Amino acid sequence: MEHFWEHHGLFFLIFAVFFPRLTLLFATAVPFGILAWVGWFFLPRFVMAYYATVYYGDNNPFLCAIAWIIAIFGFLGGGETARRRM
Repeated sequence: MEHFWEHHGLFFLIFAVFFPRLTLLFATAVPFGILAWVGWFFLPRFVMAYYATVYYGDNNPFLCAIAWIIAIFGFLGGGETARRRM
């Protein structure tokens, strides 16, 4: 079983929240298929939350819950920002 804190630190976590596409591109060793590239382009926070759940869901469910909350509110907040700019 892998533990998140054995492989990553707080800096990685902050970077993943604010720059999910770059984190997925440079920090994952997961081979990307066509579906992962579509997710990387359109919904990178959901892909990050999915990977967090798959790899660390058994050991750190709190981290996974936070990842899904950030993914959902990041997705909902993006539309609000776009409406304000219009």
